[in-house]
Amino acid sequence: MSNLDDLEERFRQMEREINNKVETPMKSADPFKSEFNQATENTVETAKTSLSGLVAWINSLTGVTKTAAIAVVGILTFAIVRFLVNLVAAAISVAFMVAIAYLLYKLFFETKSASKP
Repeated sequence: MSNLDDLEERFRQMEREINNKVETPMKSADPFKSEFNQATENTVETAKTSLSGLVAWINSLTGVTKTAAIAVVGILTFAIVRFLVNLVAAAISVAFMVAIAYLLYKLFFETKSASKP
């Protein structure tokens, strides 16, 4: 009988664990936010893994090859950062030009149609 009681107790304990695991995700108010956080965490972990692999590879090199690899990685990093800065600058320029075009449209075309009636 003791063996049967132990099995029943273990079964109840497993049920409680399963119920607790099922109820925990339902407690969050915004399910999309938790999915976003999970996706972000996965992306961050992937980036950390890739970066640590790159660092380990560079550390395994010796002498001139290590210096050359660091130089190449530095140049590539600088190029990517420069591209992103140029992209943001272009987006700001386009937004500024759209705002000017809208103001000119309002100034020249909207006032003419309002004065015609």
